[in-house]
Amino acid sequence: MTKTGLIFLIGVAATAQNLPNPNYELRSYIGTGSRGDGQPAVETLLDGAYGAAEDAAGNVYISESNAGVIRKVRPNGIIERFAGTGILGNTGSGRPALETDLTHPTVLAIDRDGGLLFYEAQYCRIRKVLTDGTVGDVAGTGRCGGGFSFNDRDRTAFDTDISNVGGIAVDPQGRVVFTETTKHIVRRVDSDGFVRTIAGTGVAGSTGDGDFATAATLNSPVGLAFDPPGNLYIADGVNCRVRKVDTAGYISIGAGATTCAPAGSGFTGTARTPLDRVGAIAFDGANNVLYAGMPRVYRVARIDFNANRTAPFLGNGKVGVGDPVTPLGFPLNDPSGILVSSRYGVLVAADSSSQVYQVQNARSQRFAGMWIQIDSRSTASAAQLKRPGGILLQDGNKMLFTDIGAGLVLRRSDPDAIAMIAGMPYPTGYVTGDNGPATQATLAWPNRVVQRGTGELYISTTTAIRAVDLQGNIRTARNAVSNPTGMVFDPQGRLLYCETDKHQVVALDLGTNRVAVIAGTTNTPGFSGDGGAATAARLNTPLDLAYDSAGNLLILDSGNHRVRKITPDGKIQTVVGNGLPLAYRDITGILATKTGLGQLQGLATDAKGNIYISETVRVNKIAPDGKVTVVTGFLGEDDNGYRSYMDRPLAGAGALAVDSDGRIYISLMQEGRIIVAVPR
Repeated sequence: MTKTGLIFLIGVAATAQNLPNPNYELRSYIGTGSRGDGQPAVETLLDGAYGAAEDAAGNVYISESNAGVIRKVRPNGIIERFAGTGILGNTGSGRPALETDLTHPTVLAIDRDGGLLFYEAQYCRIRKVLTDGTVGDVAGTGRCGGGFSFNDRDRTAFDTDISNVGGIAVDPQGRVVFTETTKHIVRRVDSDGFVRTIAGTGVAGSTGDGDFATAATLNSPVGLAFDPPGNLYIADGVNCRVRKVDTAGYISIGAGATTCAPAGSGFTGTARTPLDRVGAIAFDGANNVLYAGMPRVYRVARIDFNANRTAPFLGNGKVGVGDPVTPLGFPLNDPSGILVSSRYGVLVAADSSSQVYQVQNARSQRFAGMWIQIDSRSTASAAQLKRPGGILLQDGNKMLFTDIGAGLVLRRSDPDAIAMIAGMPYPTGYVTGDNGPATQATLAWPNRVVQRGTGELYISTTTAIRAVDLQGNIRTARNAVSNPTGMVFDPQGRLLYCETDKHQVVALDLGTNRVAVIAGTTNTPGFSGDGGAATAARLNTPLDLAYDSAGNLLILDSGNHRVRKITPDGKIQTVVGNGLPLAYRDITGILATKTGLGQLQGLATDAKGNIYISETVRVNKIAPDGKVTVVTGFLGEDDNGYRSYMDRPLAGAGALAVDSDGRIYISLMQEGRIIVAVPR
């Protein structure tokens, strides 16, 4: 039995059975796997901190978009998981929030009845944790809509395709209002269940002040806020201002000017002082103050309407890492959510810094989240990891691995030592440090790491391949690469890598710096070419590479749910997968080419001719005769929804490595640790 449709990933459910593993014993190898539940929020690693909301009891909710969870900080400062299993997936409505798989929850808001509204970015829908603790849908079909069209007008909430939502707010009548950034509109779920546009025409622009908001144009609206009288404030992103829609429906400039602030602006002046691009906003009704986040200039501004004054409120306008000793004395990166609270002051969630900052009584401090702490006293078993990625086994019982979420490459050495090899605590997405020590450089989402015969390390990051020499200095080996992932060296010493977003595999000659496509058709995803030349074939989102024991190059053709093989003469063939999505049954004993596969993430081989793949929810071994054995994770689901697992559910099985003794090392991205499956 195979189920098709949206990507399916297994959530932790009451109707599940964990079966003992007859072939492998699972052990924790690196990392605690703890996400901090039951600990002080300031001592917890957050994998992103996108949105923030507060309920009437003083509980603060934080969305961890990368981790697929929403956390709750109680008034005593203790954090716990509130929604999401920690497995990125697509569970339907009606299930308890803690048993519901979520994928990239972002903006948050408290509904009038106390339920928690959130936007699930992967599936472009607004959902809600109801007061009974279950998850319900509010708006969206689960399909992501494109540009605004006539068909978007006056449709029921569950029949409306919505696009990326930048802000959610609840109006005085209890109606849910939201921005659609790429459609340049603001919409509302009315009491009759229909979705209607209340601002914007669907065309990017900056016109219409003094007219009805539905006749005005916006440009990438993001955050929303209401003041006590019921006026709506819209962060008109690219227009670098905040628009105000009054209760009669007329629009005007609420804050900012008709132009963007010049470079080097101090953002000090009247309420009409020019701003930079505005993202998150929040309104302090008690003081008639608007807070506006400006991510491009690393600041939050405070607009005091009573005093007619704009002034910097948080951040020093620089990129970097620093303790929030004073509100204007530290780097604030990516202020993605702002919350005004009578209890806590002003809270600012900083997504790329994975922290939430608090400003109260002119003092600032961390409210939740911290940087990874690795020093000479740290141990591998007790380390906290964000999102471990690629694994490289080295001689002497050493292992190199990446932490994608933290931007680090680390080494584990026996008996239990851990050390940083490249990267430093820094907001995600920044690239610095070439021609200096690798431990003082920043890495943008390091994915995989491989070692050249000369000892040099190569790290694939989001837009480049970086190299670390034997002296520990870093440089860029190849720039302007479109999301490189899996890497391996071929017998000629060329560096082969998946250029995932271009759907191809590339060979880089490190001597001449020349590249050649060896598999796939550039910028053309698809499936074709089996039996012919790999250079004429089509791939779809290749993620990983490995050589098998016969010298064939294997490609994890993730988007096609297959593993493909390139023979030494350049011909390509499918060796694992039939192109269908995840099989909902135990696939042990089935021929690998006869089964569907889930979201493929990792690939490894051993000297005996076995192939190992991870499907996010399980890890499989394919023997030389082509038959599959489930190593660990999901086994199957029957027609009644009863699920079974080998050992237990896996949270984000990613990269794999296998040693000479047959031990399988598995990177669990969402659990924040690496485990090892030891043969019995």
